[in-house]
Amino acid sequence: FPFLMKLSSVQVLYSALDVDYPGTHGGSTHVGEAALSLSTLCKHVYLLCKHSKGQPFVECRPNLTIYRFPIPSISFLRVLCYFFYPFFFSLFLFLFRNISLVYERGRIFGGGAVLAGTIFRKKTVYELNEPILGVPVALGTFKKSSLLYTVLFAWHSFILRCSSFVTLTHKSSLDGIYHPHVLLIHYGADPDVFSPQSPDKSLVSTYDLRLGKTLLYVGSFSRWHACDSLLRAFAQVVRHEKSAKLLMVGKGEQLTSLMTLTKRLRLTKSVFFVGKIPLKEVPKYINASDICFALFDRNYLPFQLFGYYYSPIKLHEYKSCGKAVIASDYPQLRELVKNDLNGYTVCETDIPTLQKTILSLLQRPQLLKKMGAYNRREVLRKYTWDKFNLTILEKIFKQ
Repeated sequence: FPFLMKLSSVQVLYSALDVDYPGTHGGSTHVGEAALSLSTLCKHVYLLCKHSKGQPFVECRPNLTIYRFPIPSISFLRVLCYFFYPFFFSLFLFLFRNISLVYERGRIFGGGAVLAGTIFRKKTVYELNEPILGVPVALGTFKKSSLLYTVLFAWHSFILRCSSFVTLTHKSSLDGIYHPHVLLIHYGADPDVFSPQSPDKSLVSTYDLRLGKTLLYVGSFSRWHACDSLLRAFAQVVRHEKSAKLLMVGKGEQLTSLMTLTKRLRLTKSVFFVGKIPLKEVPKYINASDICFALFDRNYLPFQLFGYYYSPIKLHEYKSCGKAVIASDYPQLRELVKNDLNGYTVCETDIPTLQKTILSLLQRPQLLKKMGAYNRREVLRKYTWDKFNLTILEKIFKQ
């Protein structure tokens, strides 16, 4: 209680210039939900994010002020904006607002808000969601032996030294740099928004969904999402479960090729590509499903080098709605999905095993219910955004 009372006087600056809010990207969800949670725990939150067409540049909500900045499309200018916008605007806010804590979402040549906070002797938190130098090296964007890498590594090291605290979803996100105050943490879900509800009748009618026979993928169809494996496994599933349906929600780089694969596998009457939908609509689709998927391709080169380094928000959202999940078999995900307890982890490239796992769950409706109930309880106990923020805030202020 004294700790919560202390938080009620804290004002927070949260810089995340690479994401828009609200938006449909996973980063937008993370930043937006974390900021909303902070606004209920602390006195006030000032969120700096990217401006998108149609959004106001300044938006005031209860205990939350959002400042949106136009980000140019030219790569060089965009990277500069990631540093200079938050650096100078943070300095401005420090002069007129009693801000005591700074959060910043880590980016290449980021750290503007952290550096400004250090100058003004504020507590600072640097969020690392991936190896921000290791991934572009792995993908060939630049070489580790190049001058550019040397400069970026030196800058990244400097910003980390300026940070009071660093949060990680995976140890590889430090890019080999030491920091004395590090917290490995999973993200969360909003259990009020993502709550168990009866299936939406319009969705059931539109897609002819059958109770206990609906599968769901929600995501950005990125190259590291193993959607093709899911489709190939599902093609085998429908041979045994004719009424099974697969809803694919989202939009991204793989969408066209996946739609072509669906036609080739003759699944057009069983697989439905819903497209990109607002975040507030996602719970409706989760609640209309029975098994949800979080599959990530281990052939993606950065995953081969570093392992799976994200904490997938959609996995927590599936669980929060009380659904059984099937996820890729990585150490990071085995912490969240326990076989026979709340879902299964599988090698997503092993199509026969993935198919058998899906069929096994479809044929055991009582197990589906039991897993879903466990997942809901676990999210409420451990994986809400308030739990996420309180874990970080307690570490910071006790430090």
